[in-house]
Amino acid sequence: MCGIAGFVGRPDRQLLEAMSECIAHRGPDDEGYLERERASLSHRRLAVMDPEHGHQPMSNPENTLHIVYNGEVHNFRELRRELEEAGYAFSTSCDTEVVLRAYEEWGTACFRRFNGMWALAILDERPASGPVMVLSRDHLGVKPLYLAEADNRLLFASEIKALLAAPGLVPAIDDERFALYLLSGLHNHDEGTFFAGVRQLPPATTLVLRPGETGTTSQAERYWQPRLSNDGVADPKVLRQLLQRAVERRLIADVTVGTCLSGGLDSSTIVSLMSQLLSAGLPDASSMGERLKTFSAVFDNDPIDERSYIEPVLEMTKAESHYIRPTSTELFTELPRLVWHQDEPIVSSGPYAQYRVMAFAKDHARVLLDGQGGDELLAGYVPHQLVYIRELVDKHRYLEAGREAAKAADVLLPLVRRRLSDRRHRLVPSAYCRPAVTRYAEAARRSDRRTNRDLKARLLQDLTVYSLPPMLRNEDRNAMAHAIESRPPFLDQELVAYILSLPSEAIVHDGWSRAILRQAMGGDLPPVVRRRRKKIGFTTPEMRWFKRERAAVRGILRSPAFAARPFWDGPKVAAAFEECCNGLLEESLFFWRVLNAEAWLRVFHGPCALSRLGRAPTGSLEEAGDALVAGLVGPNLAAQAARLLEVAPRQQRRHLFLADRRGHGVYGRVALPGEALATREGGRQLEACLPEGIALQAGDVIVAAERQGSAEALSSVLSEQAGADIGVAFVRPGLDTEVVDVGGTQIERGELAWLLGDDPLVGRASQALLVRRIGTLASSELPAVQSPVDSRHQIPTSA
Repeated sequence: MCGIAGFVGRPDRQLLEAMSECIAHRGPDDEGYLERERASLSHRRLAVMDPEHGHQPMSNPENTLHIVYNGEVHNFRELRRELEEAGYAFSTSCDTEVVLRAYEEWGTACFRRFNGMWALAILDERPASGPVMVLSRDHLGVKPLYLAEADNRLLFASEIKALLAAPGLVPAIDDERFALYLLSGLHNHDEGTFFAGVRQLPPATTLVLRPGETGTTSQAERYWQPRLSNDGVADPKVLRQLLQRAVERRLIADVTVGTCLSGGLDSSTIVSLMSQLLSAGLPDASSMGERLKTFSAVFDNDPIDERSYIEPVLEMTKAESHYIRPTSTELFTELPRLVWHQDEPIVSSGPYAQYRVMAFAKDHARVLLDGQGGDELLAGYVPHQLVYIRELVDKHRYLEAGREAAKAADVLLPLVRRRLSDRRHRLVPSAYCRPAVTRYAEAARRSDRRTNRDLKARLLQDLTVYSLPPMLRNEDRNAMAHAIESRPPFLDQELVAYILSLPSEAIVHDGWSRAILRQAMGGDLPPVVRRRRKKIGFTTPEMRWFKRERAAVRGILRSPAFAARPFWDGPKVAAAFEECCNGLLEESLFFWRVLNAEAWLRVFHGPCALSRLGRAPTGSLEEAGDALVAGLVGPNLAAQAARLLEVAPRQQRRHLFLADRRGHGVYGRVALPGEALATREGGRQLEACLPEGIALQAGDVIVAAERQGSAEALSSVLSEQAGADIGVAFVRPGLDTEVVDVGGTQIERGELAWLLGDDPLVGRASQALLVRRIGTLASSELPAVQSPVDSRHQIPTSA
């Protein structure tokens, strides 16, 4: 399990090493390079099998074939025996060598034989006509591979950030992709990405590149297509055998193997099968150690906490448990790094729970099994049951449809009620977006073609287009961010082929989703899990967290950077968030999407981007947003904004600058020590308390959280001493800041409360703030991207 990168084109060692350094987190155990006149390869290795002999790039004995490889082919032992019978000798025990020799024997047809997950590049120097580069990706796209063209090279890498090391590849936004995400949450549904000019190699695809003197020609081949049928034998015993075999294959490792456990049916099934294989003394089960290690995200005293399901599984299997408790504060603190690792925006904050689980697990296991794919194959989501009922109606099987509806009423009715109640306070994303986004509204409607009346067709869509691909991307990045290999047994090729052959009534039956899986596991699961109706999985209490972190969210939504974006109406989005928090608007994922999109812009794009040359962010989102302000207020005011940015003390998790309620005026807020207003005449020492280089000026407002006499009287004292009109306000800080007394300022109370809405004085009653109007946004459209001016050829010093 590793990171790969390279290109077809003239050699450039600095570029090759820069690309590799960007993905060093994927493979901390080893690195390697290979350069030829027309192609170059690099590799970062996470040593899972045969640590001593698996160095890559790996070549055949004749030195005519060279591979860099990310993944595991789980049936490599069977393939190795077949190749040995054909006369091949092997010098390692890792699957990389088997993959290379399989290509040597069967050419690109070898990929049809593989059962596993992979993204690879093979440089074939055998053809007399010149070298050939072969790129391939596994059947369902578990492992990533991205492509781009720059500087007369075709580049490829495991993560997009490695491609951005190329000097000629400016990190521009794909406008349509960005719009589809904001309007509907659609992402990872095809080969496109959020970065213009960067695309994915589609799953189950082989791309053959032939570099030549006049350019590179390419030929893509789809080596597998999923086949839907209803002719499979719906036998729970067969399903269980296939599942057990899938789990067995994924235990092969020379490092510790553990598993994620969410309390759901899929992950509980995997834990049960792993525990049974360990108890049976299966040789490969020794990778689990003496006791299976499980890792779970839990949320104390929250409705989504799953310990009531997890603990019965642990009791039955005697597995070792590790509970990880993600928090809302950690999410907003770690958001820049999460965004950087993910490369592209994600649809909810749910992947953060998995990110934290992986971060903890890295000290206990290097390989984790996970339940991805089970829901998409076996109808794990409640809407799937509605699709099946409609299918029965369309087939005139009315009695069966009625029976299914009645038996599933406990899970279907809450869904229907929720959809109906949300209509009263429905949030329509297009109403909050600008024309740069809304012009793609029709494209968003066309792109979502999920069927509502054919269960098997819907499951295949969710498996290959809408649901699974983004989750696989999330899991790959979350695991590899912490140098962990994640293996999904439900995506075993034999198992997938079998499930796709089952009739719908084997999957949904008598009101139960995943019916055949529940039957297959029988007494192997606690009844509370086997008969569980509602799904939660690895997620977070998102809107409750947003409300808990209301100040941080307000700060982002009211920042000048957010207000100046061409994609949304910043003040309108900020006001909508308040309505949502007050129960006047639905709890929509749109709020996460705009927050995550803004975070992504601050991490990857513009002159103040937090990511430079592949280095993980060390600054905060607030710092990145504030740094943009000098470029937003025009050249006449930029110096004043830059000066404040330079000398003003930074309050943790608070912006220095905020925009007014219309999103036009820009205000700076400087923290002052409380002794500045210690007495009614405290203005005499205020000047001494200002940061060096800042003097009071007309229009400034001093805000304090402790009332000290009359605001009007103190304003007169300050104005007389400063020789300019200085305002004073006393406020009661909190999530709903209240202006108690105000004097000597033209800023009306509502506007002042808005500018203090992210609660910069909470817990700081002894402090005061200097609030200063900087000016007006010079443009309502902040440039979305701007290429950094520093050398992008410099090799990063950290990843």
